[in-house]
Amino acid sequence: MTRVIIDTDPGTDDALALMMALGSPDLEIQGLTTVGGNARLADTTRNALRLLDYLDRTDIPVFRGSARPLRGTYHYGYYFHGPAGLNLRLPSPRRSPNLQLAPAFIAQRAGSMPGELTLIALGPLTNIARAMQAEPRVAKWLKEVIVMGGAVGVAGNVTPDAEFNTYNDPLAADAVFSSGARVTLVGLDVCDQVFATPDEITFYSTPSSPEWLSEEILRNWFKLHPDRQTYNLCDPLAVVAALDPEALSYRSANVSVDTNEKGQYGKTIASFGDGPVRVAIDVNVSRAKGVIKELIGADS
Repeated sequence: MTRVIIDTDPGTDDALALMMALGSPDLEIQGLTTVGGNARLADTTRNALRLLDYLDRTDIPVFRGSARPLRGTYHYGYYFHGPAGLNLRLPSPRRSPNLQLAPAFIAQRAGSMPGELTLIALGPLTNIARAMQAEPRVAKWLKEVIVMGGAVGVAGNVTPDAEFNTYNDPLAADAVFSSGARVTLVGLDVCDQVFATPDEITFYSTPSSPEWLSEEILRNWFKLHPDRQTYNLCDPLAVVAALDPEALSYRSANVSVDTNEKGQYGKTIASFGDGPVRVAIDVNVSRAKGVIKELIGADS
């Protein structure tokens, strides 16, 4: 049983990843921390609460995090994920987020179980960077930080150089990668290989189940983007990395992020060899999809 905090900005692929994590008997979720990114913080926090309520997992606390990156403002993804950041209607949340803020919760929980806590980061790394700024020992306390972000050997998806999450807070990403924490980086190099197509949405289930919800998310996304024939399963692949590390191949590296607004802003730069960051460079696609299908019924 791996103890995890999931730092998230739901987001359609975040929602799929959260359902995977909730359905896994191998993850003990300590809490969700929310961050701006795919949508405004108010929307991502509300979406996290709505999803947990809908799936009857109100036992998991939600901690509101950063509304702004370390510098500047977030570039939201409503155009990609739909209104409010989640392209389906769910009932309003029945509860509010915890009063404790996300960076403080991350630091407190990491300190209470040194060497035992894994962070799965699905959005910009602002909350984690702020936790480390407030308490530098967080980097050593954490067992692992699994990051969905970056593009090392492939083009970005926001600019030719930058992936969405690192572009939204390059300073935070650079700080986390250079903190000395054990980081596993699941970037576009592998995410672009694992995707769903409209023909693969063949779930047969009842409303309120994760299978039905994942079907609705994917079906509505393809309706929103009729010109697209693939939906990259980026955040679900980060959960795969936590559950089945052998599904991906890695190389050790020192990793930095370009923070120069006049340069290749948000570009992830890896110097392979020794280093604290494991960069995913390849993926067993059928094995990864098998894990996804097992946990949320995605026939993809």
